Amino acid sequence: MKTLIILTIALGLFTNMHGSDTSYYAPLKTGIKQSETAYHAENFQQLIYCCERILSLYKTEWLPYYYEAYGYINLSFIEKKADKKEVYCDKAQSMIDSAFRLKPNEPELHVLQSLLYTARMAINPWVNGPVYITKASNELETAEKLDPKNPRIYYLRGKSALYTPKFFGGGKEAALPLFDKAVHLYLGFKPESQVHPNWGKEDADRLYEECKTGDK
Repeated sequence: MKTLIILTIALGLFTNMHGSDTSYYAPLKTGIKQSETAYHAENFQQLIYCCERILSLYKTEWLPYYYEAYGYINLSFIEKKADKKEVYCDKAQSMIDSAFRLKPNEPELHVLQSLLYTARMAINPWVNGPVYITKASNELETAEKLDPKNPRIYYLRGKSALYTPKFFGGGKEAALPLFDKAVHLYLGFKPESQVHPNWGKEDADRLYEECKTGDK
């Protein structure tokens, strides 16, 4: 698969340097599809590599920055060592900052920023939780104002509620209506293109069914 991605990038980019702004869609789609085959570090590393190659030619497109950040965030969730998690989160923040400079009012970037804050909380919940929990929530509120029909907003809120202790207002009962809304919005969601953000549906469906069993 690594060879396929390299060849796709070489043929799709380097022979079309003067093509349209969507010339990078084909190699980016390949990288995204690879990352979706299994939740493994190698797949996200390949997505990052794909984005790096694209960004060597397309520095004014926000999507490659978005997906490189997305790759680093997921590497942080997968990684076991706290110091490496921090490095991945820092790299993701750098990519998000670059994307925001290109498209400051993009709701998907606010959703991704919230996900990054969640990744930072996961490194050390007791220390980082109080620092980032409000920031993560605020980013989703901003995203909702910009696009209230984005299913990832409610999917991430549902996950936050699900993994919050019940005595703090979390648990399956609290998460269920959020996953319910996410699931229904995913049914009608149509990304702007084949490479615009479209992740989270399968996990939202799974967690919705899990929450329907109620708290035990």
